[in-house]
Amino acid sequence: MFLFALVYTAGTVSGMYGRGFGFWTFAVLLVILIAECVASKGSFSGIGRIVVLLILISSAVFATAQFRYASVDENRDSYMQYMTDEKSVIVWGKIYKTEYKYFSYRYYMTDCVVQPEYGKAFGRKISCGDVVVYCDSKSAHLGDYMKACGKIGLFKSATNEGEFDRACFYRSQGIDFSVNADSIKTSAGKHAWYYHRLEKLRDTLSASLLEVTDETTAGVLSSMLLGDKSYLDDEIKDLYQVSGISHILAISGLHISIVGMAFYKLLRKRRVSYTAAFVCSAVLILSYAVMTGNAVSTRRAVGMFILTMLAAALGRCTDMLNSLGIMVIYLLWDNPMVLGYAGFVFSVGAILAIGIVTPVMSASKGEKFWASVSIQLPMLPVVAMNYYELPLFAVFVNLIVIPALPVVFISGLLASAAGCFGVMPGKLLVFPAFAVLKLYEVLCGLVMKLPGASVITGAPDGYRIFLFYAVMSGFLVAFSLKRRAIECGLKEKGQILYSVQRVVCTAVLLAILLVKPKTAAQLDILDVGQGDGIFYRFESGTCIFIDGGSSDRKQLGENVIMPFLKYNGIQSISYWFVSHADSDHISGLSEVIDSGYTIEHIVVAEAAANEEAMEELLFKAKEAGIDICLISKGDSIEINDASGSRSTANEEADGIMCLYPGPCDTALDRNDMCLVLKLTDGRFSGIFGGDISSEVEKKLVNEYGDELSVDFYKANHHGSRYSGSADWIEALSPRWAAVSCAAENRYGHPADEAMDRLMDAKCRILYTMQSGQIKYKESAIYENNRQ
Repeated sequence: MFLFALVYTAGTVSGMYGRGFGFWTFAVLLVILIAECVASKGSFSGIGRIVVLLILISSAVFATAQFRYASVDENRDSYMQYMTDEKSVIVWGKIYKTEYKYFSYRYYMTDCVVQPEYGKAFGRKISCGDVVVYCDSKSAHLGDYMKACGKIGLFKSATNEGEFDRACFYRSQGIDFSVNADSIKTSAGKHAWYYHRLEKLRDTLSASLLEVTDETTAGVLSSMLLGDKSYLDDEIKDLYQVSGISHILAISGLHISIVGMAFYKLLRKRRVSYTAAFVCSAVLILSYAVMTGNAVSTRRAVGMFILTMLAAALGRCTDMLNSLGIMVIYLLWDNPMVLGYAGFVFSVGAILAIGIVTPVMSASKGEKFWASVSIQLPMLPVVAMNYYELPLFAVFVNLIVIPALPVVFISGLLASAAGCFGVMPGKLLVFPAFAVLKLYEVLCGLVMKLPGASVITGAPDGYRIFLFYAVMSGFLVAFSLKRRAIECGLKEKGQILYSVQRVVCTAVLLAILLVKPKTAAQLDILDVGQGDGIFYRFESGTCIFIDGGSSDRKQLGENVIMPFLKYNGIQSISYWFVSHADSDHISGLSEVIDSGYTIEHIVVAEAAANEEAMEELLFKAKEAGIDICLISKGDSIEINDASGSRSTANEEADGIMCLYPGPCDTALDRNDMCLVLKLTDGRFSGIFGGDISSEVEKKLVNEYGDELSVDFYKANHHGSRYSGSADWIEALSPRWAAVSCAAENRYGHPADEAMDRLMDAKCRILYTMQSGQIKYKESAIYENNRQ
């Protein structure tokens, strides 16, 4: 069943990511199935019929998965074409999850029917996927049937590399869109009393935790025990993530086994029959899953637990991997898009590691270190794909964290229950959980101070992921043979060699992810909304950034710039140029400085360094230990090796040259004191002029003339009508230009007049508001178009 589940997964992958990849995966799995069959039979005699049968069954499973994915995808497309942002709708559904987040109540509904508005009337009712309804007040409860009237909010796709893709995330959850409700009506369902009591129990236990301990501890415990992340501290969440222990915040197999097995064993001690104990435990676990939000990882764990208990009740035994296989097929059939959900991949991947890798890499039950390595090592590519960095000391941290988890879980559960009857009993019972969580916090803080605690890897490409798992498979085969040799009597010598092999395996696999091949030069104009954010990597590997701010996108550094840098494996920026200190050019940079990311130098115009907003930025940079470089007209920063070198030479070498302003230049408008930079790298050249006006452009044309000629032009002042004069464009004669601005802004950017002047010069124009992030690499232009 497990291998057939892999075949089913390959079929879903084929539908989601392309037939080529899926068919190759299917072929590999088919070979494994045949090899497994031959190995179990012990010979090739009479194997022909079995092989034919395996091929037929596997092909049917693969085709079924493809058909299921295609049917779900086509059905979704058939009605989503009528759903647009701000369209008025009426939606009906049953609430399966409630949540309070960002000062708003969220109701997640399933079995939904939507009725879109057409003109002044509403059209026909359409069955759709799940919907999340936003409401300012708590007007509904778990298990209620809701009718909500409001406007659709479509989830936005990521427009920059590394950026969180809300559309992809919610689609993987089976949620099609959101509705900002103007009015709602509810009615109690057939079993509403059951759901209402579960919701009330969760809210009571959550409130009890707030009474018996501090908010930070209560937030962690509510997330771990009740699936309620309403007041989970963001700093703690980030600390756990970069330390490699964020898995403890999700409802998983540990929670299910503690609750379910404890209750099952209690019933068995009371001499309750196997069947009755199984039924009662299953009801308890299913209720716990519903109460905690019924997340994918929870459903996987609950399903595997029920299969295990069912086997025990029937006097049979079950295999962990086969149980996992059944649940994988069930979850993918229910929602094939869940394959794109990181929580599903982590949940299933961890069980695969425990079932396949741990028995081979951990020679005995006493080898806790290698058991920890064997679980986390196979998950490294998944971590790198989702977070673009690896917590290298997570193995050691988890050696302390995981054994103490039952203490946290039991203490928190008892404290939340006792707190309902009295604060003091709850405070006494919560102390062990409080102490362990504080230990986690201190431990993670100390680990993060170690050099190399978290290494930025970038998003690994398909070749590196394939190489990683191919090499790991080879090592696992070698380990299996070595263990047989050890069992055959070559104990002392074999164990030493076995240990060496495991160290070598770990080192090689880490090297595959950490060692990066030399990359070509690349230019990226990020989609930052109304603002600027430009990255460039020279052929030598030196990385620079120009500006980094937005007037309409909040937390730009955290949500756009830092994810982009990590996605591309950029561990540091050598020179960060600041054209001027308007917020739409520095808001994100300020956040990057606060994050502790490595910036070696911040470069500003000497003539503008004493401006108040600039002084504040430079003070923050100095506090962070960043070197400040003041440059003026004629200065250049030559890039001739990986570190870069600064000079004041005027010859045009690879690097950045400051064209304006000079040390004595002044202007009433801050925009006219912007740095104007000319970048040269081999055969590529570009001009970056911040927000300068046509008056400054005229000065530069008169002074530099034909020396301004470049391949690329970042449109001045977001395409303002007061910039990009005809003489300026003629002097630059760019092959292509990029305009960075928001689709909706109060400045009228980009102005038709400015764009007409570029088109008259036969210049190709790209807009971040249309194309998203714009990338130039190896003489090709890539657009990250919105979907």
